[in-house]
Amino acid sequence: MSYAWLVLAGLLLPQQPPPIDTGLVRSIELESRPGTWVQHFRLDREGARADELPLALLSYVAGPDPTGGVHAELELDYLAQGVRVIHVEQASPSLRRLVFRELHERSGRTLFLEGTPETGFQGYELGGREVVRHDQPERGEFPLLLIESARLGMSTPEHLAVLDPLAAAFEPLELASTSADGVRHFEARRADGSLRWRVSLRGERIEEWRSQERGPAARPISPEEFERLREQNELMVRAAREAAAQAKTEAVRRPRLRRL
Repeated sequence: MSYAWLVLAGLLLPQQPPPIDTGLVRSIELESRPGTWVQHFRLDREGARADELPLALLSYVAGPDPTGGVHAELELDYLAQGVRVIHVEQASPSLRRLVFRELHERSGRTLFLEGTPETGFQGYELGGREVVRHDQPERGEFPLLLIESARLGMSTPEHLAVLDPLAAAFEPLELASTSADGVRHFEARRADGSLRWRVSLRGERIEEWRSQERGPAARPISPEEFERLREQNELMVRAAREAAAQAKTEAVRRPRLRRL
């Protein structure tokens, strides 16, 4: 039995409510299933002022899946760029499934993979008119399932190939868990020592989530603050679009000067 299956088996133990519902992260706005864990975050650059809009808003959801497995979802809404990232992982004793979507204003990218850590993964990548088929024979695991295992206090391997959804490829990572002053740190590093991610936990609550050593960090906020920031950004985007449309209309109406 592989270590990847041991991680999933721990998540599926009946006394430990596993990780969510099905579909996109917007499903958390509906009634959550028992055992669902939801946290909201703001992603800020280091040194950002408290009154600034964050770089992104982030939601993390984990809980029981209707199929009897586990389900973890991550959604990032990059405010200035107008880009949304929706990352969904689903696991059962016989199958893993991943859907990773990057949504831009007029374009997007979707990565879909399914299979098992023992036999590899198959799927496709769609971005534009071409469909790229993927056949990943590597033995490995999806990242959110590992992070959810760490959040629930389960042991994780020291070395494992983990999927990088942006590259649509597995990469070997060194995994480590440390504790200090009641905070647990679960981090993954590449072969060159660079940080892949670090999640800081107090109990089962995520206190910080970062993917670069000195890069932006996601820190928890209340659901009310999350909605306030989202509404504030939507108002600013709407106002900017209306101003741009008004300027375009005025430019069309302005009479052209005749050349002498």
